[in-house]
Amino acid sequence: METVRMRERRQLTLPAEIVDLVQIKTNDALQVAVVNGVIQLTPMNMPTNKKISMRSFLGLAKGVYTSGDQNSPSQYLEDLRNEW
Repeated sequence: METVRMRERRQLTLPAEIVDLVQIKTNDALQVAVVNGVIQLTPMNMPTNKKISMRSFLGLAKGVYTSGDQNSPSQYLEDLRNEW
């Protein structure tokens, strides 16, 4: 864990290792929040900021395996593996 100090104008200098790790650049926007008493900085340009509920994927493949056999997805995968 790195330690930084707040400067006179409320400025912080982030350690180079952290900046490189999260790939932020000069003038990139950061979201600032306090979570359970901890200051959290989140880069706004990272695709992981947009949270996607997995609920929207429920039932997506419904009807893809239409043979009526309950084991058809497993059999389909087995057949694909055997093709190799």
